[in-house]
Amino acid sequence: MKDKIQPAGRPLNEGEIEQLRIQEVCANKQYRKDLDVILQEIKACPGSRERSLAITKLQECIMWLGMDLKRLNEPNPYPESYNPKSSVIEPTSDDLKL
Repeated sequence: MKDKIQPAGRPLNEGEIEQLRIQEVCANKQYRKDLDVILQEIKACPGSRERSLAITKLQECIMWLGMDLKRLNEPNPYPESYNPKSSVIEPTSDDLKL
């Protein structure tokens, strides 16, 4: 993000870069919530192979948006996730039902 250029042609300063990062984080989190609502609606419908594939793709989409949060340097919401001795399974950080 350090090489972001504003439409006026000048490089962004650190404050503007951070503001853009915050906007991207907020957008990703909202997309994840919106997709989860759609996912729950589809899960409530009668099952079919096609709907099952749609469910999988929506879950993948939510996962990739989570990976984009990682790219944006959001802190790991699952501190025990890398500890193989921990039996803690934490819920999703943004209350998704998945």
